[in-house]
Amino acid sequence: MSDRIAIAVLTGGYSGEAPISRKSASMVMQHIDPQRYEATLIHIDPSGWWIEEHGEKKTVDLSILKDVKRNFAGAFVMVHGTPGEDGKLQAELEAHGIRHTTGDSTCMALTFHKAHTNAVLREEGIHVAESEVIEVGQAWNCKALVAKLGLPCFVKPNEAGSSLGISRVEREDELDDAITSALQIGTAGVLVESLLQGREFSVGIIPDAQGKPEALPVTEIRTDRVFFDYTAKYDGESEEITPAELDELDRSKLQALALAVYRATRCRGLARVDMMLVPGTTPFVIEVNSVPGFSGESIIPKQCRAHGLTETALISRIIDHTLLID
Repeated sequence: MSDRIAIAVLTGGYSGEAPISRKSASMVMQHIDPQRYEATLIHIDPSGWWIEEHGEKKTVDLSILKDVKRNFAGAFVMVHGTPGEDGKLQAELEAHGIRHTTGDSTCMALTFHKAHTNAVLREEGIHVAESEVIEVGQAWNCKALVAKLGLPCFVKPNEAGSSLGISRVEREDELDDAITSALQIGTAGVLVESLLQGREFSVGIIPDAQGKPEALPVTEIRTDRVFFDYTAKYDGESEEITPAELDELDRSKLQALALAVYRATRCRGLARVDMMLVPGTTPFVIEVNSVPGFSGESIIPKQCRAHGLTETALISRIIDHTLLID
């Protein structure tokens, strides 16, 4: 009998982020410490759950995580978008007493909803862009939105990651189509947000050696595209500088803000906070990523290397402080 700890690595999902999820899970499978852990990759698709065993695809369900023969310590969640980043998967796991590596279902539902996240951050005194929410079925007035938020502005589905469905609107006559298009993604409505002008940064948060939240080195994101969209993120049309070229004061501000956001939203395990440094003001939060990308193109692995931490060491930390705690 193996002394290694059995870990289920969950991947896939029901959204356009599923291909990125598979890349992230592949990174976990490649770098998880084989001396300590025995990892099983479990795919979650719209058609169901499945694993590949003995060269064959085998249909399974959530009960596999409770199988006494497999004896999983818990689930390493690498499902971006729904159901892994919106709390639905976590709610199922929690209902069955299965440990997982992310925040709880309440945290995940909050951080996946942009307007709700912004409301919590505002209550904490954390700066976010001015915005208006348009619910499904609600009428809107483009002229009034432009008068309040200005141009250019951004239109974002409230529940979507990887910049899916986001539009930068330059003219008032583009706004109606942008809102209509964004409303087609999910059922949580749309956020219309004012433009922030400055330098964009991202900071990963991980457990330190004692399990306390620790900020990774700051990454600056530069792109020639109009904003850091899906193509910029995943098709190589951006420059990500790690560590960012910053003075000590600004670096400390960004890392402290990322930690404050992590705590305010009750994140757990691995998370990433995207921010904008607007000249002459306190930094603004753009987005909270509670299941951030972990592929070869992702920001977190680059920050870990700059921090002197290998992917294997990070994966072990996450497991040790989320799945193996007393």
